[in-house]
Amino acid sequence: MSKIAFFIPNFEESHIDSNYLRIANELNKRGVAVTLLLIDTLSLCKSQVFAEGWKYTQTPITDHSRFNLKEFNLLEFTHLWVFSLGTKESFLDKYQLLYTGKYDIHFVNSLEAIMHLKSKYFITSNTKVFKHPETHASTKADKLLKHVESSEKAWIAKPPAGSLGRDVFLLRPGNSNNRAILENLCGRKGNQYALIQEHISAIEYGEKRVLIAGAKIVGQYKRLASGDHRTNLLRGATSQVCDLTPDESAYCNEIGAWLQGMGANYVGIDMVYPWIIEFNVVNPGGLMTIEELTGEDLAPKIVKQLNLA
Repeated sequence: MSKIAFFIPNFEESHIDSNYLRIANELNKRGVAVTLLLIDTLSLCKSQVFAEGWKYTQTPITDHSRFNLKEFNLLEFTHLWVFSLGTKESFLDKYQLLYTGKYDIHFVNSLEAIMHLKSKYFITSNTKVFKHPETHASTKADKLLKHVESSEKAWIAKPPAGSLGRDVFLLRPGNSNNRAILENLCGRKGNQYALIQEHISAIEYGEKRVLIAGAKIVGQYKRLASGDHRTNLLRGATSQVCDLTPDESAYCNEIGAWLQGMGANYVGIDMVYPWIIEFNVVNPGGLMTIEELTGEDLAPKIVKQLNLA
């Protein structure tokens, strides 16, 4: 019998009834025990890795502090699912702790997939499988600025491993703010990486988020920017029901098989066909949005395609 632990962030109001809770509820219905572990409580003792959390039972959650947190040995579980990387400052420590304690535990998304797909660099790695916008990365603002100013293109500038639409800027050649934006992204000491990516003009008609589970499509929706260039729903974008064309479906299933080969079994693909904008491998979201748009709860399909129960 499967025994699954979800790694989640220290609890905040925004996580109530979130995507991972929908999946946890579905697993509970099927008799699978789910434990919620706080990613930032990972620790090491005598060659074994532990984390604090609680057994989940569909009781409405308002504040994890009211639960009696218990320390769990990761060896208690058959599956681990990382839904959060927690605080940025300790990411490498947590990654290495998980790697130390993995033994024969199955990760729904492998640690290797999380490490590489979380950043935007990896979309440049396999042009035989998918197309990506022209991309440059550096800690040198002047180097990135030269690419912008020597072209006739618009560019998106952002952190390589950012999320939630934070620090995403639209740059056009000749704009007096370009240097300041790139210098800010590269940090005061010039020791932070920034990435620029060719802006795909067709994104004005919408970007599709496609959810992949077990190498197959489970659902999709369209995101349209509203007020600025960002298609992130937390930054004011709107969502719409959409279908995939036969070409888009075949394309995403091919990419899904490739992702599964990397150990990435549950992924959100951001696509403006045929361009892949990025992969979302840590809690790609979308379940609440799709249910609001269509009335369909995708959790049963996800659990089935991942063969978790």
